[in-house]
Amino acid sequence: MKLKNSVDDLSRFKILSYLTEEEIQAFKNHLFQRTYKKNQLLFTVGDPRERIYLLSTGYVKLERTNTDATMLYLDYVKPHDLFPYGGMFKDPYYHYSAYALTDIVVYYIPTKIFEDIVQTNKDQLLYIVYRLSRILELHEKRLQTITTSNVKDRVEQSITYLVEDFGIQMGNDIVIDVPMTITEIAKISGTSRETASHVFKELRCDGLLTMEGRQIIVHDVEYFKEKVQ
Repeated sequence: MKLKNSVDDLSRFKILSYLTEEEIQAFKNHLFQRTYKKNQLLFTVGDPRERIYLLSTGYVKLERTNTDATMLYLDYVKPHDLFPYGGMFKDPYYHYSAYALTDIVVYYIPTKIFEDIVQTNKDQLLYIVYRLSRILELHEKRLQTITTSNVKDRVEQSITYLVEDFGIQMGNDIVIDVPMTITEIAKISGTSRETASHVFKELRCDGLLTMEGRQIIVHDVEYFKEKVQ
């Protein structure tokens, strides 16, 4: 659906905060909106990288697997962020697949239009470089996590990274504001669902966290922060 020019929601996307009013107007002229239901596919590995997406509401899961269905890459996108960063200004195809983790609303713009606009704005381009560096840093930490032999450490460190990326302070607790299941935690941690479930049971019994539905509530965030120091 083509959008009208009065899209107030765009002001909530920090990725666009360095664009001039003229550049924002050019951006809006090529912007579309679409809704997806939970589990719907937005794009898959190898599809032409024709669109850049801005997530308005809901959550998106990015993943890539090999032919044996062994997880190679897994990440999540929260509201008011852009995706995919992978291949920006360079690759003609998507590096991974994107699924709606919940019902979502997204804006999208043709890739060429987006890249042409931001390349003419030095501050905007530097911000994208910063975001790419931040993403690389987080993934380097996650890689270190899954190479440790201690399974409990892997699960606990994965929870820590979710707190850093998606944690919201609520009183004395931190709520991980992205829908999570034990299966998802197991994938992030590079372990089985049974093992992840066992670790979660221990953490709940120790009063370190609780899980309500698909929401993880961390009660002792310092315990988890110590796992990545």
